[in-house]
Amino acid sequence: MGTRIHMKRKIGSILLIVLVLILEGCHKQEKEVVLIKEETPVRVTMGEENFQKPAPEYTEIVISGVGDIMVHGPQIRAQFQSDTQKYNFENNFKHVQEYLKNSDLMLGNLETTFGGADKGYSSFPYFNTPDELANALKKAGFDALATANNHSYDTGHEGIIRTLDVLQKEGLKTFGTRKNTKGKSYSILDIKGIKVGLSAYTFETPRWGEFKTINAIRIPKEVEGLIDSFCYEFLEEDLVAIKERVKEIKKEGAELVVFYMHWGNEYKGKPNNYQRQIAQALSDYGVDIIFGSHPHQIQSMEVINSKAEDKQTVVIYSLGNFLSNQRYEILNNRKTEDGIIVNIKMRKNLLNDKIEMQEISYVPTWVHRYFVEGKAVFEIIPTYEVIKDPLQYGITSEKTLWRILNSQENTVKSIESDENLKKKKEFKGLIHKI
Repeated sequence: MGTRIHMKRKIGSILLIVLVLILEGCHKQEKEVVLIKEETPVRVTMGEENFQKPAPEYTEIVISGVGDIMVHGPQIRAQFQSDTQKYNFENNFKHVQEYLKNSDLMLGNLETTFGGADKGYSSFPYFNTPDELANALKKAGFDALATANNHSYDTGHEGIIRTLDVLQKEGLKTFGTRKNTKGKSYSILDIKGIKVGLSAYTFETPRWGEFKTINAIRIPKEVEGLIDSFCYEFLEEDLVAIKERVKEIKKEGAELVVFYMHWGNEYKGKPNNYQRQIAQALSDYGVDIIFGSHPHQIQSMEVINSKAEDKQTVVIYSLGNFLSNQRYEILNNRKTEDGIIVNIKMRKNLLNDKIEMQEISYVPTWVHRYFVEGKAVFEIIPTYEVIKDPLQYGITSEKTLWRILNSQENTVKSIESDENLKKKKEFKGLIHKI
């Protein structure tokens, strides 16, 4: 009897344990259901992560240009560092490099050569500059340089090749000259998804019989094809060749075409008839932007309507001197001290691939030359910023400040003086100073 009671209790205990386990199991199942419900929002979040946002409709780039980059004798001596026995040009650009680096494509005209120390460094009339300038230009923010100008052959055939080697070693793109006729004298760059073609041409001096001359130097036949040039005497013929160049660049995929033209008359504030004729021809061929160099003074800007295409071309006939020692004290001409950084914003519609100009802005610059312990210092300065706070840029002389103000006034008058630009109502408010 006692055994049966004991067995009943044992069985009862077992049943109780089983019941507890069943209830616990049910409770766990309820928790699992709740967990599944709590995970549902996470699945929705994952769905949102996979959601495709609409593609952008536009992309914008800023293409900028400066004028002549020259190094005269006093500059060569000023940039020599006695402690390292080397040259350093970085200080020339320290006050403007923020403007240069803000551009998507920063361009300039290199009006010198890198012929090497063995040839001896020199300036006018035959320029040969220390290689360190190339490194300073790259650090300052330049992306590509025009190498076709009337000083391209100053250090001969070897100088043409070595100049390109020095620039390309620094990561700078070049256009206007080439090492051999199998290579290309133009560049096509992909800038934020827009392919930009770059080409540069220089004027020739009068021909010597069957030979071309540049800077009054007879160019050997084997070198003629290495420098992109044109002759005013044979302009119609040369324009045909330039037209083919534009076609070639576009055939290779360029959507925007930029030309540097080394043209015009030195020390003149207005473009001549040849400049206007060539600019209109380039516009008709499909060139979008023309940066002019050689006059050593700033000339006007114009927006040209292409006669062949439904588009417009921006031309700055001369960007003046960005870096040089051409000063009032030497040339009795204050305007050779003036420079400018011109920025052109272009917008591409990604839905129809149409590219339009959105804005033109510019930064007036001036070459500040002063002396420290008898040694010259050359610095390019942005005039608007300097006028706001002269002391920040080391300007303490009222005479120097007047020269900066005068330079700025001359630049604004020159760049916006073209009557054709003033007449175009659609560009009112498009152009502004920085």
